[in-house]
Amino acid sequence: MANLIKYYRRSRYPQRFWGKRALMKMNSARHALMPEWVLAEFEIADNCRLLDIGCGGGANLNRMLSRFPTANAVGMDISPLAMEVTREVNYRDIVDKRCLLLGGDATQIPLAKESFDLVTAFETIYYWQSMEQGAQELFRLLRPGGTCLIANEMDGLEKDVRRFENAVGNFRVYSIEEIAEYLTDAGFIDIQSRHDEKRHFICVTARKPE
Repeated sequence: MANLIKYYRRSRYPQRFWGKRALMKMNSARHALMPEWVLAEFEIADNCRLLDIGCGGGANLNRMLSRFPTANAVGMDISPLAMEVTREVNYRDIVDKRCLLLGGDATQIPLAKESFDLVTAFETIYYWQSMEQGAQELFRLLRPGGTCLIANEMDGLEKDVRRFENAVGNFRVYSIEEIAEYLTDAGFIDIQSRHDEKRHFICVTARKPE
């Protein structure tokens, strides 16, 4: 448990040696299980323009660009070190101008409204200063008919989850119901969810009205 607490603390704003280690762990095979579970049943339209918020080490961004060969993407993270690692992982797609990287905060994203068909947030809403503002930003950035996707390795049902939150600090684990409520309040419709109860994985998708 102590190592897991350290990992999530370092993942908030990866920097220096231990931050680099956290980013490498994000990109490891163990952390590939949840996004692969999510993307196995997820399809997007051709020529989709997507934004991955809190892209961390860039593995999920790379995974989506590989799975959806006609997509173009923007990866965003608040940590300069995360941007450096993401650039290494996605170098070819950056050179080919399929991928652009951007530094920024999830609750104040410096991009024009209605710029994307898909906005994803893998393992990052735990750290948002305001889930309400974050949901509103997702809604603002999506084009009418666009989709947001939120996926976590924690479903909020784990034993002692509140004690874990306090140990990490400034960290919040949301249940499917809580995420759905924030998305509904932001204006989203067609909210759907998947839950791997054994592994505690969750995925929530929602659509912006056309």
